[in-house]
Amino acid sequence: MRAAEELGLAPAEAEEAAKHLVANVWGGYVAILGDWSNGPMGVLVDPSGLLPVYLLSTSEHVILTSDPLLIAEAGGLETPVSYPALHAHLLRPEQRHRKTCLEGIDELAPGSLHLLARQGLQIRRIWHATDFLPRMPIPAFTDYATQLKELGAAVLQSWSGMFGRASVAASGGVDSSFICAALAHSGERFDCVTLATPDPSGDERIYANRVAEWFGVRCVERIYDPAFYDPSRSSSRGLPRPARRSFQHILDALLVDAMADLGASVIYDGNGGDNLFCFLHSSAPVADRLAAEGLGTGVLRSLIDMCHITGCSVPTMVAAVLRRRLGKGTRESWPVDASLLTCGTDAAYSEPLVPWLSPLGISGSGKRDHMVLIMRAQNHIHGLAAGPPRFSPLMSQPLMEFCLGVPTWIWAHGGRNRALARAAFAQELPPAVLARTSKAGPDSFVRQIFALNRNSIAERLLDGLLAANGVIDRHAVEAALRTDERDDNSMFGRILDLLEAENWARSWTR
Repeated sequence: MRAAEELGLAPAEAEEAAKHLVANVWGGYVAILGDWSNGPMGVLVDPSGLLPVYLLSTSEHVILTSDPLLIAEAGGLETPVSYPALHAHLLRPEQRHRKTCLEGIDELAPGSLHLLARQGLQIRRIWHATDFLPRMPIPAFTDYATQLKELGAAVLQSWSGMFGRASVAASGGVDSSFICAALAHSGERFDCVTLATPDPSGDERIYANRVAEWFGVRCVERIYDPAFYDPSRSSSRGLPRPARRSFQHILDALLVDAMADLGASVIYDGNGGDNLFCFLHSSAPVADRLAAEGLGTGVLRSLIDMCHITGCSVPTMVAAVLRRRLGKGTRESWPVDASLLTCGTDAAYSEPLVPWLSPLGISGSGKRDHMVLIMRAQNHIHGLAAGPPRFSPLMSQPLMEFCLGVPTWIWAHGGRNRALARAAFAQELPPAVLARTSKAGPDSFVRQIFALNRNSIAERLLDGLLAANGVIDRHAVEAALRTDERDDNSMFGRILDLLEAENWARSWTR
């Protein structure tokens, strides 16, 4: 990362300066280009989105901030909840929208130049995801792995130079282990922290400790305790949309406590890793290779690879490839989840934050699916804005550009998901971690907090702001609250997401 003033930029148009910046500078930054008094002022947000920037325009103010709470402090301005936007968010919770769930506050698109003038706002795309898609000839798998290893180490070394000593939220999975190996390879000091449920279903301590022992670092353990859960607290407080899970305030507290014990200044997490490392579970990699190379031994190898990853038979995979080739095997990029919501939403509130999917020519391709995966991570990464001291380094611009340039079938090499990320540090990680394909999570803990707080949750939702403003179907929510959280068809997860939205809305309502 280099400061803009070190680049020696000659006076130029804002657009040319922005192009220079995205090609030569990376990190989490916003660049102010130009002078409001001499014409439009250009605002460039770096392509990674690790520093979100929000805009509020009134007849008297143009306010830019990475912390929406500062808007009220800056000029005593109101920040009311936009319930149509909140409905749109809950309808497509994996899509980050340009409009936030606060009235009049929009998020500036990463990688775009926003020209602010008294006449209005103009947006010019500077960074294009499609500029980094694979090009022939395709390098060998081993060459890709070497490049990813060196790039990952360089990226983590750069962030560590800014943050200082880090703790890694380690699970012993591919993504957090990649971060650990990259830090070790670059000579950076770090320790690990791992969270676990009391029962085996969400306990990954054995894998996290293997990683820590392998690198000779400490590993601090913390256990999820349902007694710490507060059903009236929003984990998304201060954010412009309720994008976090309702129980994440417990994770925040446990991680910060462990970080203090370890003397660290930041916690790195592997959020976005599955998305960045192209964890596809479809026929797309086979269809992509068929389109690139034609029918041959390479396509047959990828066919077998994807059968191993998905667990389906060869005839089933062949049929799926043919459907995709005919344009019949693709799914909606942003499937709607209308469960427990009222009907209807204004399409104006559903515009995606980044317009990556607008170019023609990649419809139905696996690379389009890869871009959708990365877009779906945008609501779940931790950047440089206000919030807990967590950071998601895998979403850094150099890694994002590199991974976009790797063909989808390379990521499935040898029948292992995220194969390239595994191979990058294959000589520097425990074999048991490299071979691991299973995942654990706090599902049992989440079911427990739902059961223990069912009455409080019902009271807040049925008599709350979402019901009063027509966002939720009150009768459907009431029925869902009565279901047994142990059943597979229980909607406890959806209920808790609605509770998070309710608590978030109350946090912004004075």
